[in-house]
Amino acid sequence: MKNMSQNYNTANNDDRFQMRAEQTPKRERILAAALKLFAHEPYQAVTMDRVAEAAGVAKGTLYLYFPSKDALYLGILSDGLDGAYRIQQSSADPKLPLIERVRRSIAVTVEFYDQRRDFLRFYATEEPRLAEARNRIIEAARERNFNFFASLIEEGIRNRVFSPVDPRLATFAIQGSIRQLLLFYGPSRPVSELSRELGNLMLTALGANSVPNYKPVSSL
Repeated sequence: MKNMSQNYNTANNDDRFQMRAEQTPKRERILAAALKLFAHEPYQAVTMDRVAEAAGVAKGTLYLYFPSKDALYLGILSDGLDGAYRIQQSSADPKLPLIERVRRSIAVTVEFYDQRRDFLRFYATEEPRLAEARNRIIEAARERNFNFFASLIEEGIRNRVFSPVDPRLATFAIQGSIRQLLLFYGPSRPVSELSRELGNLMLTALGANSVPNYKPVSSL
């Protein structure tokens, strides 16, 4: 009787797993499976057969989404960087005070990448054959990210929310701080706490704490 119950539970678990897999868009499953492989193995060791098997799709289906391994590799890079930009934009609700928008944008960027450590590992690797295409994607994302933060800082300077600092310098400081925190700080404190504190440090450097009657709306 016990074995029958165990078999029944196992079957149910398998069915639930299959249902979840079917509900996940195939492209997302492919990208997630490929990212896991590329993040932990050399480019040459990853094959389209292995990606298809890990993603639970037919090899022909994989090629419908990504016609080559090179396209898949670059697709992972684009998808991750695009995701970070989308979450930055969604955090910067124009209805919120500018200070809160900057704070949230820093926090969600840190937390987005922290939750995607495989992507950070993948991002740090290089495939010489794809260097030119890879650099184009990265440079476009950096410029987009730079313009996002720079526009917030310039708005703050115009409205006298921030001190009259160099917007480019301030943006480089924010981007560099986020990168250093993700790469080198370590797991000794909760990331949500660290990201809020980093936001506070950056806002203090911008002169936000000298604004009369400043009150943060809320934490994330």
